[in-house]
Amino acid sequence: MEDGNEVIDMAPVRADPAGDAILDAALRLIADGGLTAFTTDRLAAEARVSKTSIYRRWADKKAIFRAVMEHWGGRAHVEDQGDFSAELNDWYADRQAKYNQAGFRQVAASLLQVTAHDLDVGEAMTADRHATWTTMREILFRAIQRGEINADAGIDHLEQFFLGPIYYRAVLDGQELDDDTIAAFRRLALAAVGYDSGIHR
Repeated sequence: MEDGNEVIDMAPVRADPAGDAILDAALRLIADGGLTAFTTDRLAAEARVSKTSIYRRWADKKAIFRAVMEHWGGRAHVEDQGDFSAELNDWYADRQAKYNQAGFRQVAASLLQVTAHDLDVGEAMTADRHATWTTMREILFRAIQRGEINADAGIDHLEQFFLGPIYYRAVLDGQELDDDTIAAFRRLALAAVGYDSGIHR
């Protein structure tokens, strides 16, 4: 898939159930004790594997953190419905369920700490994120192509506009994304991008 001059890699990722189980164990460690609880010895014990099994997949701790971030983040799953408002509803519902999961804030804060204090990891994660066609960008791109929303701000700023408020509330403010909050964010967002429900149905 292409976004202007940017080519988006949509190639399927090879399944690795054992690797996923190790990453799940890493998330449990981080959620329960933050970065201080995270060592490869503890990870091996939690995942019930050898350290060799871990390092066979990831060369060092930085590589493990990068894999944890990708595994934990999880893209929203929203089908093309031909209508921006309907797709936005599904996206908000998906993110509400994801961000309200037990331990989400603790994991998010810990991973942000890693990227803030380790430039290599931070730059790698930024590059990975920009190389991936996120669900919100897909939704916005379709809406722009259909003429449903105002694209003057640019797709990068629009994506940040939608992601920012829910991430701030769930991670930085530590509050639940309840139905009233989601409804308010959705209403404000639709107004901000010039979506007219009377025209687009």
